[in-house]
Amino acid sequence: MGAALINDSYNSSPAALQAMTELLAATPNFRRRILAAGEMRELGTASAELHREAGQFAAKTGKIDWVIGVAGNATQLVEGAVAGGLPSARARFFATPQEAAEFLAGFIVSGDLLLVKGSRGVKMEQIVETLIARHAAPGEFTGPEVRH
Repeated sequence: MGAALINDSYNSSPAALQAMTELLAATPNFRRRILAAGEMRELGTASAELHREAGQFAAKTGKIDWVIGVAGNATQLVEGAVAGGLPSARARFFATPQEAAEFLAGFIVSGDLLLVKGSRGVKMEQIVETLIARHAAPGEFTGPEVRH
């Protein structure tokens, strides 16, 4: 089966993250569903609370197995997921996309579905590029969905 990747690393907002989290949760036939979400920028004084609510939403779907937060207020996203019921052992925060990419490159296995969601300012595409470089077979399709 391989693993699959949904690359939505171009932009993010609370509504867009919720919609993609719903898509991730509703996608059948995967062993684990992993959300890697970068900090949503330009949310003003409500930023921490909006990140926390996004994490709680992901946990409350009951279908997201791991939540990875990347940069800044994504710490609140991870904390929100744990507050929403996700075991703390399945929630991780990384200060940079490079650190998250290193973790995910050794973590993703066959049967996983990974959603990478983030704003351009956080450079979440670095996670996608690292995973493609490490896991995609030569000549394999490397578009929005990557299988290995």
